[in-house]
Amino acid sequence: MLKKYTAMLCGAAVTGALLIAMPTGALADTGIESEPERSISQQVTVDQKTIEVKQASSELELTLPGQLTDLKTPSLSGVPQSLVKDLSTPLVTTETKGAEISSFATSTGSQTLISIESAEASHKYAFPLKAPSATTASLEKDGSVSFTDSRGEYVGGIKTPWAYDANGKKVPTSFTLEDGKLIQNVAFSKDTAFPVTADPNTVWGWAKCIGTIGVEVLPLFVPGGKFAAAGVKLAAKFGSVKKGFEVMVRAWNTYHDWGKYTAYIKKTYGNVFADILGITALQSACFS
Repeated sequence: MLKKYTAMLCGAAVTGALLIAMPTGALADTGIESEPERSISQQVTVDQKTIEVKQASSELELTLPGQLTDLKTPSLSGVPQSLVKDLSTPLVTTETKGAEISSFATSTGSQTLISIESAEASHKYAFPLKAPSATTASLEKDGSVSFTDSRGEYVGGIKTPWAYDANGKKVPTSFTLEDGKLIQNVAFSKDTAFPVTADPNTVWGWAKCIGTIGVEVLPLFVPGGKFAAAGVKLAAKFGSVKKGFEVMVRAWNTYHDWGKYTAYIKKTYGNVFADILGITALQSACFS
């Protein structure tokens, strides 16, 4: 039975194919097919200690280790504010020896904070994962995790992990994937300033993201539109507008700072691409 903690975030909709099209006479090859506008919702729910993020026909489940306990927002001492902004009441909290783990709903998935209280706590935290059938989880070079469907299409991910001690010093941390579990390894020592806060952050909002792109963003890319030149460059560089947006959104999984991310996009792809990121609808639907 689902607990009462449910977050619902609405956006524009697409079909399971996640394809949208430009108006007639626009870019010849966007990799996007026309669909009528309709509503799609993102739901983030918790059943016992399993967080479920569902959009359209796909869902991701992340189960917290430890035993259920009272809801608690962990100490954020030493954690940069940009990494934990807009957190509401936790959906669920668990506890293990020397650590507490709380999950929150976000606009594109969920954020889980591990609060490690002492050097006696575990260095490893295993989160059982359940993704749609025929979905493959892959560990990327940047330390993030990507999920792709049977066609190789990106459907979601988990951002590159971070960990900070109470003094704001980074603590080495990384993911491994083992037997259907996401394992976060945190390399603190007896000399670390506790508590240490670490973070697996799921990004399961691709359906909402690409839907918003189709309804609110792509009209800006037609001839005469504000970003017509950028649309041509996206299609030329990546093969389609949709693929170009996917590349940029997936790159965000590496970063936890908007300034550093936009600087990377500007340096790698140029000012035109960086300007696209200023579109408010794109920011709210595709980046958390």
